Amino acid sequence: MKKMTFLAIMVGVLVLAMAVPALAISPAYLTWDAAGNNAGTNGPHQNYTLTTEKCAVCHSVHAAAASNAAAGVFATDAISATQTEMLLRSSDADACTYCHITTNVAGLQIYNGVATNYTTDDSYGHNGSSHASCASCHAVHGADTFDGYIGGKILKAGNEVVGNASDEVQTEAAATLNLAVSSGTIFTAPAAADGDLQVTAFCTRCHKTFSDASETTITASGYFNDFNGNVTYGSQSYKNHPLKAFEGSFEASGATTTSQVAWADAETCRSCHAAGSTRRSTSYGGPGGVVAWSFPHHTPGNSNFLVAGTALNDANIGIDNTSLVKPAGSNVVDEAAADGVCLRCHDSGVAGAGVNDSF
Repeated sequence: MKKMTFLAIMVGVLVLAMAVPALAISPAYLTWDAAGNNAGTNGPHQNYTLTTEKCAVCHSVHAAAASNAAAGVFATDAISATQTEMLLRSSDADACTYCHITTNVAGLQIYNGVATNYTTDDSYGHNGSSHASCASCHAVHGADTFDGYIGGKILKAGNEVVGNASDEVQTEAAATLNLAVSSGTIFTAPAAADGDLQVTAFCTRCHKTFSDASETTITASGYFNDFNGNVTYGSQSYKNHPLKAFEGSFEASGATTTSQVAWADAETCRSCHAAGSTRRSTSYGGPGGVVAWSFPHHTPGNSNFLVAGTALNDANIGIDNTSLVKPAGSNVVDEAAADGVCLRCHDSGVAGAGVNDSF
């Protein structure tokens, strides 16, 4: 009788011992939800407080095993048998791809949901096969980033990339754009109207192509497109197309004309590189889902995110929030040298260089 009682007690202890670990791993990964405790916090990558529930969207103290279970056990999605690091849903190297490309964990899938669009080098996107990996541009936990309107995009601000810099933004860009924002600076610009100004400042961290006059010589270090299409990094002196409002009478040092040559403003990078939706994220009022055309990630058919047309708004697909693909009527730019890119500003419809016009 004593033996039976002892065995019963031991069985009970074993059952409890097995049950405790099971209780300890629940809940594990959370599904990102901007409602409830996360309302108004612009995504899971920043603005952590004592009452938010963000860490467990990516990390789980107990559930990040080398081979996790099927859908419904640790998360709504199945977890692949990939070695995990930092208690992530997937490997450290694949964490961004897992959430933002190959699954819908984040509610927004870029690169058309195809990982090879991210890993294959071409002229239609920033590809992780070279220098432009996710972590090259984004601070995963939202530290030291641009604030204000584009704050939720967790774009790095003070990470050393450039040689000619003001707070790691090209000096000329910082000086000009700070005067243009509605209040604050390009790092904290609060208004939606300042969004493209902030994006322009961010782009100059790597692409040293900001100038306020075509005759101005800029010397800076960064990434440059050579004449043969190769991208090189180093210090160069150069001149390029200015980012400025159009003028009724063109005047520049060394110019041979004072006539009007442009009929639309080109003040930001997005004035020309307008292909791709920028606000499909649910955090920015978009519907989320799969994004086939996503600036500055991937825009198949539009080289270097350029668009072509005969007016500034013609083929500007950067403002699209609803369609999952490139809107009908948009003009494809297979190569960066397409005339239609220039004609969006340099065509009055009546005078000047234009479609079927002549000087």
